[in-house]
Amino acid sequence: MELKELYALMERFEKSGLSEIVYKKDGVEVCLKKGAPIMMPAPMAMPTPQVMPVPAAHPVHGAPPASEGPARHAADTEFIRAPLVGTFYRAPAPDAPPFVEKGDTVKKGKPLCILEAMKLMNEYQAEFDLEIVAILVDNGKMVEFGTSLFEVRRV
Repeated sequence: MELKELYALMERFEKSGLSEIVYKKDGVEVCLKKGAPIMMPAPMAMPTPQVMPVPAAHPVHGAPPASEGPARHAADTEFIRAPLVGTFYRAPAPDAPPFVEKGDTVKKGKPLCILEAMKLMNEYQAEFDLEIVAILVDNGKMVEFGTSLFEVRRV
């Protein structure tokens, strides 16, 4: 959903006689409720997970930044990084098995993890067929934007 569409939806909702609306489009769900005004930051579109190639070597004069993941890695691997700040979950529920384990082969479109941000559960899916080389974040841990979540190899 584009930000322009969201603003148009909010404007129409404000003028309507409705007190609550849930709007779903392209896998995005927006819930609007009328009531006491709440000061919140402007809504933003959620970016998709970023897959960045791993550099061939790190400079000799310093260690890699923390967001680049582990210093040792295979030349044919990439990191899947967090597209937002949130809490990392490996499974859809506390008593459910994890979406992926180290060594798993995952098809494009299959879920990898959930990032919870502002009480919204954002499920992130594989953007290509891949093999999980390493899971770099512990379940339930807070992650920053750009934090390496998985080390993967394209298959």
